[in-house]
Amino acid sequence: MPLMSALYVGASGLQTSQNALNTTAHNLANIDTTGYTRQQVLQGNRELIKIGESYNNTLQSGLGVAYTDVRAVRDEFLDRQYRTESGRSAYYTTSYEAVSEVNTLFGETEGTEFQVSLQNLRDALENLSKSPADATVQAALVSTASQFLDRANAVYSDLRTYQENLNQQIKDQVDKINEYAKQIADLNVKITAYEVSGIESPNDLRDARDQILDELSAYGRIDYREDMQGRVKVFFEGVTLVDEDDTNPMVAALLPGDEESGFVTPAWERYNNQKVFNLTQPINADIGSDNGSLKALYFSRGYKPGTWKDLEASSYPDPNFDSDQLQGKISFEAYGEPGKVSFVGPAGFNISEVQAEFDNLIHDITTSINDLLTNDHTNGSPELFTRITAHNSETKTDYTTATTSSDIEAKELDKSIDGNEYVNATFTIANLMINKDLLRQPSLMNNGFIKNDQTVDYETAKKLADIFYDDAHKETLNPNTITKFGYENYYINIVNQYANYGNTYRSVSMGQEASVLNIENSRQQVVGVSDNEELTKMIRFQNAYNANSRYINTINSMLDTLLTSLT
Repeated sequence: MPLMSALYVGASGLQTSQNALNTTAHNLANIDTTGYTRQQVLQGNRELIKIGESYNNTLQSGLGVAYTDVRAVRDEFLDRQYRTESGRSAYYTTSYEAVSEVNTLFGETEGTEFQVSLQNLRDALENLSKSPADATVQAALVSTASQFLDRANAVYSDLRTYQENLNQQIKDQVDKINEYAKQIADLNVKITAYEVSGIESPNDLRDARDQILDELSAYGRIDYREDMQGRVKVFFEGVTLVDEDDTNPMVAALLPGDEESGFVTPAWERYNNQKVFNLTQPINADIGSDNGSLKALYFSRGYKPGTWKDLEASSYPDPNFDSDQLQGKISFEAYGEPGKVSFVGPAGFNISEVQAEFDNLIHDITTSINDLLTNDHTNGSPELFTRITAHNSETKTDYTTATTSSDIEAKELDKSIDGNEYVNATFTIANLMINKDLLRQPSLMNNGFIKNDQTVDYETAKKLADIFYDDAHKETLNPNTITKFGYENYYINIVNQYANYGNTYRSVSMGQEASVLNIENSRQQVVGVSDNEELTKMIRFQNAYNANSRYINTINSMLDTLLTSLT
């Protein structure tokens, strides 16, 4: 090999060793950087030059080593597996947190459980059945009923507040998803510029994009593919979210019918507010529908604040069911079998369901007590529970004055069977209060349980106590169940129902967290930086650099000797 050509060999070794040292130093500097992928130096031969031919091959001489590329070491299969399992983990964790919060609001683990208020009301009615004419017992019943109603209002109000909290979280997550989409689109542009130039591999930019994809996967089911220019196209729930340098923003839309509740729905603005999630699709791991915290928030929140009337409106016999038949009574999606509407939705549990069942319990207790107190033989006894009107929170509704449809709508009254009179069929927790006349003078209740002939009305008092035990007051938890319960067991089964969901979500969540951790550990074995390994490489590349330096010095000395001898 000519001595001048030999200098190229040494120079290429110096350059390649220096670049390899820079890559190793870059790895060590980012050993604790989230999302960083270990980079690896690829080396190859420089161009070979022909120096002659032998009998059966061409004689060639190399010009040294080439620093061909620096690649980020990733496993595409592990990345996709991690993002899928991360989304499932986020779904079940978020769902479990929602169920746990409901449990906390009912106070079943905090020593302030609602069940105590229910039992106190039962005991007060039983005491009344024993001494109905006792003014002290009457006052105790009114006081206990007031405490019972206050506790029920507190639970329902807290559930409503938590729904609003989840509603805000939905808005925040939609904004975050759009932010991620914009960042991915911007990175696509930068990565493409590097890829086209061919000067440098944009590994750090790819790491930033992969980290965003990891985080985005926790919000919902994503898919993606990369083109020849390094641009990634991202799909969210099957719809394009990022297309090269363009994004398809998601919105938290207030759809028609949701103005009163203020509950938003994740939707695609470009597609006429098409809903992001398919509500007719069951939650099933086999089809990948149990994915993402956004879906978990949306399903857990429910579609409106639930009341007992939603249970009444949740099934229709018409097999050709049309959502227009609801006439504004219920705004939930048609789901499941034809002719049936479920406000629960495909996930099974949501706060609207809990609210409706809880409100149904309170509605039935209050109306049962009022009906017994206002029977004809009670001589016009005032109701124990009255309704707060929208016009005046201090005034009880006068039902006999509702004669027009506008009056009925304004006072939220339902028409009775005969079509001429209107009855208070709209008692919900949100509009109940204790009759202020009875708060001031409890003995007004059923005239102190003294009949016109001055005998004690034990019969009515006994009927009041029996509402907790009488089969006539038993009913199913919701239209999807067949077992009927008394009031206490009805409440217990409300609690058991969401507790069962909670146990399921918790067990799956824990399994998913373990699965995600295992996949991440496997992934880190590929992408993670090992300081021992990088230091070993650094020593190797330093030795290679020193060897090339000595090689050049040797060639330089030989050239100097040759030139000196020629002069």
